[in-house]
Amino acid sequence: MKKIILFLIVIVPVAVYGQQFPFMEGYSVNPFTLSPSYAGIHNSKTVFADYRSDWSGINGGPKTYQLSYNDKLNDKVGLGVRFIYDVTDIFKQTMLLGTYTYQVNIAQDHIINFGLSMGFFRNSIDLSKYYNNPDYVQDMALYNGQVISKIKFATDVSALYRYKQAEGGILFSNLLFGTVRYRNTETKYKPLKNYLLHAAYLFEIDGKWSVKPTLILRGGQDIPMQFEVAPTITWNDRFWATALYRTRGIFGFGLGGEVIDGILLNYSYNMSSNVAINTFGSHQVTLGVRINKVQKNKNSSN
Repeated sequence: MKKIILFLIVIVPVAVYGQQFPFMEGYSVNPFTLSPSYAGIHNSKTVFADYRSDWSGINGGPKTYQLSYNDKLNDKVGLGVRFIYDVTDIFKQTMLLGTYTYQVNIAQDHIINFGLSMGFFRNSIDLSKYYNNPDYVQDMALYNGQVISKIKFATDVSALYRYKQAEGGILFSNLLFGTVRYRNTETKYKPLKNYLLHAAYLFEIDGKWSVKPTLILRGGQDIPMQFEVAPTITWNDRFWATALYRTRGIFGFGLGGEVIDGILLNYSYNMSSNVAINTFGSHQVTLGVRINKVQKNKNSSN
């Protein structure tokens, strides 16, 4: 058992630092991914499914699966839900978060949406993936399976300011997370508090074309600050393309559109200029289903 404790003390903080809450893109089509305060504002009544693979050239690189939905309850209240499953080599984490937002009109065309997300988090470590040789491992806890954390309460707090075509927001995660403890071991860790700031403006070029540059600043407790700029050009509110630059030499692009009435599809790719082009590429695919539109098309065809 001492071997387990020593192993976890060394490895867990490294994994948590590198992959706090899973990193997702595709916010040009699903801004609820960027900030929960968007619940009920853009692409509401749409079910989104995301798959992201980071560090694709490395065995055991992070892979993230997400399901999300948000809707507008009334003129003031928005609701949303996210289910996230993330795997990074031997580390796994599962989250289920519900979101409540409330809109305040502070002046004409000046709007603030406040968001609160609450839910549950569980982390596990699959020790048997590496320590599965009975000739090498004497501790059967390592040989038999996973070390699983207790279910913890997770929260994030956000706010979104909107004025005509401009918008900006702030998100704080892990504020009230608490300490995660693992069953059958004395190991524990506390996820680092982090924040995200963003600002965007929609430029209408003509009746069909528009450009929306988005600026993002990420950072947090013991987490280096990272800046991102990502302009998105949209045609006819149906097809779009995004270019991306992130500090530390990361470049990327995204392509997407409403490929069929009510069906949205988006692909994002990132690469680092500091490593081999085929080593640290990141891929994300987003599929969205506009429930009302699909149901309307189905009814009209009957």
